[in-house]
Amino acid sequence: MFRGINRADQISKDLNSSQVNRIYKKLAKKAQMQPQLIKQISGHSIRIGAAQDMLVEGENLAKMMQRGRWGKTDTVMRYIENVSYS
Repeated sequence: MFRGINRADQISKDLNSSQVNRIYKKLAKKAQMQPQLIKQISGHSIRIGAAQDMLVEGENLAKMMQRGRWGKTDTVMRYIENVSYS
């Protein structure tokens, strides 16, 4: 469904994780985020954010694992360990 574009603007067969990282970082720069925050962004940032949003919305661990297709509870627990409630 998605194709990658490398640094030379050539279309590749697949969209790989390094390309996703570059896309997220480029969007963060356009949003004028702080450079130290941009360095922390990765392809997993969206998955981590989704897990955190589900926790805040009151979803239980089993439902979160199902929706995120995570097989290990320790992965989800790492993603949600720093959630702050407002």
